[in-house]
Amino acid sequence: MGKTMKHTLNKLLMPFVLAVALVAALGGCASQSDLVTISGDVMYRERIALPADAVIKVQLKDVSLQDTKAIVMAEMMTDNVKTPHAFEFQLARDQFQSGHTYAVGARIEVDGKLWFINTQSYIVNIDATEPVNVLVNKVGG
Repeated sequence: MGKTMKHTLNKLLMPFVLAVALVAALGGCASQSDLVTISGDVMYRERIALPADAVIKVQLKDVSLQDTKAIVMAEMMTDNVKTPHAFEFQLARDQFQSGHTYAVGARIEVDGKLWFINTQSYIVNIDATEPVNVLVNKVGG
């Protein structure tokens, strides 16, 4: 192979080699240790079946700031609600700020009306692996 041919081949392959190297380097950036998994179940104590049009919403919120609305960091909303109802959020560790407080909240609505909601705070420890089990209580009578 002539010198000019090698030079042209190297010139053509270089962007490809750089792209492969970049992908390989970035692939190592998002390791499992960089992810925070928050999971658990939402349940209620009442012995009633929910209508088919019930919807459950589970949110992970930053509740650090007082006198202001909590910041929703992740949300899961689904129909086909059964209890207990499992949830899981996976977020990059760098989305969490040191010194902030995070909590999981849940609600169940039917036809846009609130039926169940958590009445206590479920604080999340982002370094723990235990599930966060959220009890929702019936609203009204």
